[in-house]
Parts: sequence; C-alpha cells; structure tokens
Amino acid sequence: MDLSNATLGGLRASGHLCFPYESEDERRRTVVAFVREGLARRERCLYIASEDEQRTFLAELEAAGVPAAAEVARGALLLKTRTETYLRTGCFDPDDALAMMEGFTDQALADGFAGLRATAEASARALDDLWPLVLRYEALLNERLARRPFLGLCRFRAAELAPDRLRDVLRTHPEVLVRGEACPNPFYEHAEVVLGGDDRAHLDWQLHQLRSYQRDRQRLEAGTRAAIEERASAARERDRFLTVLAEELADPLFALKREVHALGVALDETPAVDRLEAAQRHLRRLSAAVDRAREVARAAETEDDSGKPPRG
Repeated sequence: MDLSNATLGGLRASGHLCFPYESEDERRRTVVAFVREGLARRERCLYIASEDEQRTFLAELEAAGVPAAAEVARGALLLKTRTETYLRTGCFDPDDALAMMEGFTDQALADGFAGLRATAEASARALDDLWPLVLRYEALLNERLARRPFLGLCRFRAAELAPDRLRDVLRTHPEVLVRGEACPNPFYEHAEVVLGGDDRAHLDWQLHQLRSYQRDRQRLEAGTRAAIEERASAARERDRFLTVLAEELADPLFALKREVHALGVALDETPAVDRLEAAQRHLRRLSAAVDRAREVARAAETEDDSGKPPRG
C-alpha cells in the first residue's frame, strides 16, 4: 500500500518519520509519493542512496510523471551517496550527520526553497555494526531539527530488523508510516529517555504518554459531542423553518384554490378555461409540495423527540 496524497497533504513541513516497509513495491510507491509531494510544496528533496539506486529512483519518478531530470537540473531534487553525506568524515559520526542535515536545510532556505525533505536507508548490516551511533543520531535529530522546515523519512526493511532494533526505531520517531497511513507514534520517547539508560526516566515518560493519550481522547470525545449537538441544532432549526413555511403557505394557497375554482365555474366554456386548468394543475403541485414539507418537518420532529425514526 502506498502513501496517499491525502496523507501526504496532512504532513507538517517539519517532522521525523520512520517507514518500516514490507515490500519493494510499497517502498517504491511511498518514496516516489513522498518526493513528488515535496516538490509540489516547493521543498528541496534530498535522496541519499548509491548511484545505482539513484538511477533507479529517477526512472521511478519519471514513470510516475515527475520530470526528474528537470528537477535535478534546477536543484529541487538533490541526489547524494552515503559516502558524500553520512560517511563524509570517513566514518559515521552522529554529531557530524546532524550538522550536515542542518546545513542542507539552511542551504535549501538560502536557495529559495520552502524547506528540506530528506529520505535515506541503511542496510541491515550497517545498522547492526553502527546501531548505538545510529540510535543517537535518530534520537537527537528530533531536538536539533524539530523547529526547522525539515521533514525526514527514514526507511527500514521491516523483515531485516530484529525486534529490539525495530523497538528502538519506534522509540526515536514521533511519527510512523504503517501501510500507507501516517500515524502519531505513542511509543516515541524523548532523546534523554532513549539515551539516558535511566529506568525511572523511562517509566515517567510512559506515564506521561498515558496521561497525554487520555487528554487527547477526552478532547476528541468533547469535540465529537459538540459537533453532534451542532448538527442536531441545525436540523431542529431547519425543521422549524419548514413547519413555519408550510403553515404560512397553507392559508393563501387554500384561498387561491377557492378563487380559481370559483373563476372556473363562472367562465365555464370560455377560451380562458385552458389557462385555468393549467393554473389548477400548478396549484395542485404547490399544494402537494406544502403537504410534503409538513410531513418531513413532522417526521423530523418525531425523530428528534423519540431518538428513533418514526415508523412509516
């Protein structure tokens, strides 16, 4: 399943998402959609991968209708290798990698873009060898770039990650892409909790998350109740209007029908009879409309009073 345009449109300009994908097709569709949306929002998109992977990705973008070569030429799509970025000092240094991402973000803004959108993936072997460093980088990225126009998508092949690694991934990303849905992550922990190794701090954070979840649920329930009441109030107002309208039309309609009938009797076979018959047809239609308005209003009022639709 791919990342939908609706989901992408709802992403903030600043964020840090993990994407534990399950298939190559899911990876391809989601990353293409992620970059395409960034380009549409006038963000610079940074794609970090090997040169072979870059060529494949350019072809995937072109197949999806994105003029990839033109985007590269104007600097909107930036292609970099891991050697040019994460390993530019000769080894992976979390602090240098954080400074690098800040620099890419600053340069994107200086070049007139709305921000930076970046995506990268590391092999399972690299993650195993460098996991403590990767964990530090992922945890600190949230604090270093949280207030900047930076949106990061960290890709992980779910089947290759050991359960403890996947738990760490969840601990360090505020949002998760799960089968096409961008989900707020209740398992996310602040950097000091992830890196501190303090059981008490970890427990305090879990309790904090529980309280936050409860507050969010209460706000949602209150908002839902308010929306239901607002709709019910609007429905009642509509029904009152229909009732008043039907009553206001009823008397003049009856009087008009009486006059038309009397006029028809007086005219008898005159040439005006055809016109009179047409007027009578219109009056019958108007009368039926008034009766129907009354029925709808009464049915709605009965439903509002009983809480159940009336039996018909």
